[in-house]
Amino acid sequence: MVKGLYTAYTGMINEQHRMDVLTNNLANANTNGYKKEGATAQSFRDHLALKIKDYTDAPNTARGLGIINPGVKIGEGYVDWSEGPMKETQNTFDFAIGGYGFFGVEYTNKAVNIQRDEANQTNIMYTRDGDFTLNVDGALVTQDGDFVLSEDGSHIELNPNLPVTVNTLGDIIQDGEVVARIGVFDFEKTVYPDGRIAYNNLEHYGENFFYPVDAEAVAAEGYRIAPGFLEQSNVSVVDEMVNMIAVQRNYDTNQRMILAIDDTLDVAVNQLGRL
Repeated sequence: MVKGLYTAYTGMINEQHRMDVLTNNLANANTNGYKKEGATAQSFRDHLALKIKDYTDAPNTARGLGIINPGVKIGEGYVDWSEGPMKETQNTFDFAIGGYGFFGVEYTNKAVNIQRDEANQTNIMYTRDGDFTLNVDGALVTQDGDFVLSEDGSHIELNPNLPVTVNTLGDIIQDGEVVARIGVFDFEKTVYPDGRIAYNNLEHYGENFFYPVDAEAVAAEGYRIAPGFLEQSNVSVVDEMVNMIAVQRNYDTNQRMILAIDDTLDVAVNQLGRL
C-alpha cells in the first residue's frame, strides 16, 4: 500500500520535469532558430528489464535493483530538429538556412552562467539564428557582438561603405567581387524514414546555440541561404498549451492518489489499530 505513494510521487516528479520543458519551449516561442525540446519517460517494467541485464557494477552477476520503486523514471530529453517557418525582414544581414546546416559563431560568454564557471571563455558554437549585423570595424557579428565565421573558419571582414549582396550559396559580394562565403556547417546525423533527423552529438547551449560533443564540423551540403529572412522557432504555442493542460491533469491525478492512500493509511492506523 505504501508503495503506491512512491509510484504517485515518481509520477509527479516526471510531470514536473515535463512541465519545465514545456514552459522553456513557450518562453522561446519567439526566439530565432530555437528548436523545440521534449522529454521521455521509462516505465518501471522497462527500467527493470534494463537493470536485470546490466552487468557493469558486478561482472558476471546481475545488478541488484536496490530500493523497489514501481513508478516512472525520467527518460532522456530530445530535440525536434524540424525547420521553423521563415520570416521576411528585408534586412541585408539577416539570413536563414534552408535544409541542413548551422552558422558557425566564435562565441564568448560575457559572464559566469549555469554552464560555465568563468567569464570570457571563447569557443565555436553553432546556431540557426542568422540575425547578424556589422560592427564598427566592418566585421559580421551576431547581435551580441560574437564573430560570424566564414567557410574556412575565419572572421568575415567587409567594407561598410560598399553595398552588399548575398546569393543563395552564402557568397557575400561587394563591388562585383566575392569577398567571403558565410560558413554553413553540419554534423553526423541520423535520418529516419519519415524525414525526421537527430543530431546525437550536439548539446543545447543557452537559447539557440549548440556545441558538438566528440564530433567534427564539416561543410554542409544541399543547403540554400535566404538573404533578408530569419528562421523562426519551431515551437507551436497551441500544441504546447494543450500538452501543458495534459501534464497538469496528470500531476493532479497523482496528487489525488497520494491523498487517497493517505486516507487509507489513516483508517488502517487509527481505526483498525484499535481492534
